[in-house]
Amino acid sequence: MITNKDLEQAIADIEALFPADSQYHGSREVGERLLAQAKMEVEGWRSESPAVLMRYAELCRQEENKVTQEFLREHRG
Repeated sequence: MITNKDLEQAIADIEALFPADSQYHGSREVGERLLAQAKMEVEGWRSESPAVLMRYAELCRQEENKVTQEFLREHRG
């Protein structure tokens, strides 16, 4: 069971180390990566909010279109 004290300590550690909203690019980048890893390990992507899932799907489709266009450019002939 997670206590309030445990949660407060976790937040303090995150803020002191690698907050995902850090003003410093390097710390923010590491924080974003670690937060994404934690979310995937604990919840998985299917538990995200509908808005996040809709945006995720849109980004997936955009990425697939980009990859397809790059492939076609490279293999025309």
